[in-house]
Amino acid sequence: MLIPIHWPWCNSKGQKIPIYEIIKSRRFSLSYLATITAIWIFLGFGHWGSRRCETLGEQLACASAIWPNKMFTFPHEYLLSFLTSPFFHNDFQHYIFIIIGVAIFCQSFEAFAGTKKTMMIFFTSIAFTSLSMGIIMNTGHTLYPENEFFSHAMERSWMGGSVGMMGVIGALSHYSDKKWLVPLLIITFEIWNRYENGMNEYITFGHLTSVIFG
Repeated sequence: MLIPIHWPWCNSKGQKIPIYEIIKSRRFSLSYLATITAIWIFLGFGHWGSRRCETLGEQLACASAIWPNKMFTFPHEYLLSFLTSPFFHNDFQHYIFIIIGVAIFCQSFEAFAGTKKTMMIFFTSIAFTSLSMGIIMNTGHTLYPENEFFSHAMERSWMGGSVGMMGVIGALSHYSDKKWLVPLLIITFEIWNRYENGMNEYITFGHLTSVIFG
């Protein structure tokens, strides 16, 4: 199998399974999608890189997001945000991107590897990427405080499940007959996302770091 993905109603062998088996075999993917959908419906979205915290939803998003400037000043909050930030998103486009990615790739990996491994890859990818990027951003800002790249990164927050999802996609490549194919597709997507869709370079670096980790 070149691209190891399955329909949500199939098992890892491509065979159709009953509803209870679908729920059992995709517990993390389904519960994650249900949770972020409930948060969107009842609390709304956060804001891209902003400290604007007016409504209850925005306040919770701000408190749950990953802030690089908290890495050394409030390390306990920084570490806790690895678990809370994936459940809040910045806008509808961000939310739909995660819905599609999890519905295609994460549930496929969960069918192959199981719920525990999927959760482990999802959250450890976020932890690894956040620690790596946090060290780079804090070090760069300390050495070059006037550099806009580092100063801007230190002023904004990060939320959403894309980094965890990208880690799972990276892990999914191990089930491909051509292990280079899935990473190549992700790199191609990130080039488009950066230069055609206007995504900033921080997110591109974060996504690629997570894919490599997975």
